Amino acid sequence: MTEEIDGHDVVGGEVRGSLAFVESNLTGTGMRALRFAHRCGWRTLFVTADISTYTRDAAAAKVIAECADEIVECPSTIDPDLVQKRLLDYRDELVGVLTVGEYYVPVATEVASRLGLPGLSPSAARLARNKLDSRRACVAAGLPVPAFGFAGDETSTAAVLARTGLPCVVKPTDESASVGVSLCRTEQEVAARIRALASSDRNSRGQAHVPGGLIEQCVFGPEVSVETVTYRGKHSVLGVTEKSVGQVPWFVETGHTFPSALPAPVTEPAAAVAVAALDAIGFDFGAAHTELKLTEDGPVLIEINPRTSGDNIPTLVRHATGVGLLEQYVAMHAGAAPHLTPTTTRAAAIRFLTAREGVVSRVCGVEDAYRVAGVTEVVLRVGPGDSTKWPSNSHHRIGHVIAVADTPAEASARAEAARAQLTVSY
Repeated sequence: MTEEIDGHDVVGGEVRGSLAFVESNLTGTGMRALRFAHRCGWRTLFVTADISTYTRDAAAAKVIAECADEIVECPSTIDPDLVQKRLLDYRDELVGVLTVGEYYVPVATEVASRLGLPGLSPSAARLARNKLDSRRACVAAGLPVPAFGFAGDETSTAAVLARTGLPCVVKPTDESASVGVSLCRTEQEVAARIRALASSDRNSRGQAHVPGGLIEQCVFGPEVSVETVTYRGKHSVLGVTEKSVGQVPWFVETGHTFPSALPAPVTEPAAAVAVAALDAIGFDFGAAHTELKLTEDGPVLIEINPRTSGDNIPTLVRHATGVGLLEQYVAMHAGAAPHLTPTTTRAAAIRFLTAREGVVSRVCGVEDAYRVAGVTEVVLRVGPGDSTKWPSNSHHRIGHVIAVADTPAEASARAEAARAQLTVSY
């Protein structure tokens, strides 16, 4: 059978068997992946340690109720042994194990490998998820990265700062969505951040890690990401995404444009570094979202994310190229060869709405935002009575708009104009 999403044929051949999704995220891509798999005809197994994590969110609860053929409860989804044990009951029908939640990529890849199913090399998944280890691998390959070091306590920060200098960026080694990432301008600020990161031997998903944080040189310049798909060891670059980032000390992403409006002499070296970074960690299967800063001396690698991009970037890619990045990612895990040939040449942009500290009294502007030419999606996640805060990570954003146009510059302008219509009163 074939499944058509927004007019694009993304899966060919007969679809059968079960796909197991190990947990998910709540930012849209996870639920969309689940819906896609269900619509294509795979039997969908949703493996989770706590289904209430998703049912508390109305949109996620609706998708799971409609598209998860079976909820597979597991005592712990951060333990590959337990996940494998639960899935053995479905082994005869299982065609793939995957996740759209970055924290669970090492678990899903390990289980898929043990069961002989398609997936990323588990060692590459572990390297990519640990920012310190991936840094070391990329340095060994001669790639441009910020000066860096790891500090497990306050007393070890001085030696690292001698290499990185100030200002610097302090971050956890295994979080996502800019959680815990901050700019520090003084030794005291660095010490305080390391003290906070050293206070727990678990990340925000309960996964064990070495207490402490990565300290790295602050790199100045625009930020981009390179969207790739790897199949049979060959990397395909779908394009470069241009990013907008909010004010420091946090690094909240406030918008994306795909493809970037920057000229090829700027974006092509960035794509080359991203591909070399994937090779450096042995990345051999699936989608990757590799982030870089564009400096006066050229692109500098920031991090490798072993998954499809978040923040609705797959939607931008689909609008701009016709390639269903997220859908291809799902189909690959069921054994299908990806279809990555562009069918259109356009551009798309997303802009996020951020909030301040307070209680919302009124929201308006959604209908007006849709009046802007090319706007395809407007989402506002808060209403009267909701409490909001200044954003320190991506989870604190409260809405977004997506716009499509013939050029990146026009798509960006339309998205900015639409976002300006969204008003939140306190």
